[in-house]
Amino acid sequence: MPLSSIAKIEQRFAPLSINHLDQFPVTTISFNVPDNYSLGDAVQAIMDTEKTLNLPVDITTQFQGSTLAFQSALGSTVWLIVAAVVAMYIVLGILYESFIHPITILSTLPTAGVGALLALMIAGSELDVIAIIGIILLIGIVKKKRHHDDRLRAGC
Repeated sequence: MPLSSIAKIEQRFAPLSINHLDQFPVTTISFNVPDNYSLGDAVQAIMDTEKTLNLPVDITTQFQGSTLAFQSALGSTVWLIVAAVVAMYIVLGILYESFIHPITILSTLPTAGVGALLALMIAGSELDVIAIIGIILLIGIVKKKRHHDDRLRAGC
């Protein structure tokens, strides 16, 4: 019995392979970021475009690779800065044997942070991972300078 007697044979184009992620078929769209754009700008542009497409509810999108790592790193930045400030408060508390004196030292951090953000704006730079590392180093420098000033006042 020939196959054509029970089925209709038709030739057409189809993908060579179907990729899956969590048991769902996926399509991967890759992108490169031009030199004059940051990864954050590219992610925001993609998310804005996704909103304008009005995709059906059964189509989901997500970032993978370095973009996913970038988003998770930015999400934990606030906690990293809070942890750095708490660690400095503890170190200063031990150093000065006081609960109040570390607060007076750390009270200079908001103006230093505003200055750092203004410097980034004037330079036209983005608040990226390198800038965040710089802000954390700035926090350490502010603490160290205040400790040095206190030692000079004490005559050491």
